[in-house]
Amino acid sequence: MKIELPTDCGNAPRITIVSDFVTAWAGRDLARMFERLADDVVWRIAGGQEHAGTDAPASAAPPAAADRLVLASVITHGRLAACDGHYESGSSTVEFSHVFRFASTVKTARIAEVRSYLIERSVNS
Repeated sequence: MKIELPTDCGNAPRITIVSDFVTAWAGRDLARMFERLADDVVWRIAGGQEHAGTDAPASAAPPAAADRLVLASVITHGRLAACDGHYESGSSTVEFSHVFRFASTVKTARIAEVRSYLIERSVNS
């Protein structure tokens, strides 16, 4: 998978954590995703889908690994983080925005909640 990350300074530790997690998500690397998620994580996808617990990574990940991932921005503050961008897979592009709530403010805290907003479009659109 080709990966393009934001070019900002990235001096906040959670910027790297979020970037790595979203890269694992787009690549369907469920083991790497699971390492960062709390056991009781709740992952809500706009439109009504909700996934919880240990099944969340497989249920919330894209159906196939992306060919290309572009992270436009990553923002972190305390227990919260957000990122947006898009990934390309086959003949479609999915624009995304993820909002994360970590279990605590410590650097090693796991992700307790994810809210995802996804818009799929044909590459020719």
